[in-house]
Amino acid sequence: MKFGGTCLGSEDMLDRMTKVVKAEKERKIVVVSASAGVTNSMKDFVAKPRHEKEIDDFLLALKGKHVDMLPKKDGHSRKEALELIETKITKLERLLYGVTYTEELTPRTNDLILSFGERLSAIVVSSLLKHEGLEAVSMEADALGMVTNDQHGNAVAILDECEKNMAPPLESALKKDIVPVVTGFFGITKSGHVTTVGRSGTDYTAAVVAYTTRANPIEIWKEVDGFMSADPKLVKGAFLLDRLSYEEAAELAYFGAQVLHPRAVQPARLKGIDIVIKNLYKPSSPGTIIGSHRLARDDIIKSVSYLPNVATLKVYDTGAGYKSGFLADITACLHKANINIFSATTSQTCAALLIDEADIPNAKKAVKAIIGTVGENFEVKSGMALICTVGEGFGMTKGIAARVFNAVAAKDVNVDLISAGASMVAYHFTVDRKDLKNAVVAIHDEFWGKRI
Repeated sequence: MKFGGTCLGSEDMLDRMTKVVKAEKERKIVVVSASAGVTNSMKDFVAKPRHEKEIDDFLLALKGKHVDMLPKKDGHSRKEALELIETKITKLERLLYGVTYTEELTPRTNDLILSFGERLSAIVVSSLLKHEGLEAVSMEADALGMVTNDQHGNAVAILDECEKNMAPPLESALKKDIVPVVTGFFGITKSGHVTTVGRSGTDYTAAVVAYTTRANPIEIWKEVDGFMSADPKLVKGAFLLDRLSYEEAAELAYFGAQVLHPRAVQPARLKGIDIVIKNLYKPSSPGTIIGSHRLARDDIIKSVSYLPNVATLKVYDTGAGYKSGFLADITACLHKANINIFSATTSQTCAALLIDEADIPNAKKAVKAIIGTVGENFEVKSGMALICTVGEGFGMTKGIAARVFNAVAAKDVNVDLISAGASMVAYHFTVDRKDLKNAVVAIHDEFWGKRI
């Protein structure tokens, strides 16, 4: 049972969370994010130099926030939690002072600092569950042995190592009817350094925990019902999807549907574990079930997702299609600059890559350094949006892509860059950001009519 930051963001949500956990009669493992806003506040705080007084004030507020989340009545669970919170705050204080004195923040230190949001919330949640009469204990992912690679900020779990390390202590706790409350979002390298797994990464941690223990299903508790046919902020008639395949969910999550971490699908798929999206406001609602079922609907498309802030980077070179390593050299230079590529297509004279608009300055700098040896010139087009249409059977059904693009064209929207064939369940394309809403609404209306 995974609970995100918004589920831990208020007294009302904490109360709902504890009731949901207590109501579950099966043996369960709870995985938690940092409380809402905590990780972002840490990121902002360490982003620039600070005075000692600022550190003291920041830590006082952070401690107060988590103390306020604890059970109100004095007792053993509250006393124990207060001591644990104090210990974590002291360690974080030393780290922040170290960064201030050295005036240096390495990716390794940054990840270690950011892990404290989850460490604190796990203490709070285990204390709340104890107060409700459950045997619960907070467990930290690094101590459990959630081993990852060395990519700080976007680490990937090494699943066989995780299974070997994590299964014994978790299963031992479960046999004793103890509820493990596991920290999400971070793991540890083989050399013992803390790594974070990326934004919304607690979903991924939950999937890794399920993989190691064969827990089934993985419940992702949020403040929404599940995956929708489109963003309800753009499309009034958007509706809940009751089932998705692993592939459909991964594509939607990667291309903008902020319901699930896209990497959470992989560990679940490897062990055939269902993922269920659940609404903390409506616990009895079935939500969206993600699993091995590959159900194609008559109208094929199940959902339309989008990324609103992308840019197209084009690198030109005469005869690029005949030059071995041309695309590899471009992607390598962007990788070195820590820039993610959403998609890439090539022609005989050009390689076109989709990147986050925020990465434009670094991308320009990286590509400029190779122009002349790799590529003759380049250009960047900003102000774009990426739209992704998803459904089992998409790549094997005639006429579906034509319906999508005809619907978009009818709204006088120009399509810039198309990518198809890499996935059998998805097509994606770019449009000017100003045309995003019209394009998404046009596709939704084409396949499901105006459902208002």
